[in-house]
Amino acid sequence: MKAGDLVRFRYELTERRKRDDCGVWEWKLGFLVEYKKWEKIATILCDRKIYRVRAEDVQKAGRKDMINESW
Repeated sequence: MKAGDLVRFRYELTERRKRDDCGVWEWKLGFLVEYKKWEKIATILCDRKIYRVRAEDVQKAGRKDMINESW
């Protein structure tokens, strides 16, 4: 992944109260601002907000994501 790529990432809607609680996740689309391999953290711009997300929760978006998302 390079800066400027369209990515989808998992974002937790509710905060977990306990370690075992399962939160509700939603997939969002955004633009990759920065990705540092050694930190395994991606910085993503989505809806005028900056998110810092673990690399395991980020995927490079494809053609189907652009078609399904209403811009």
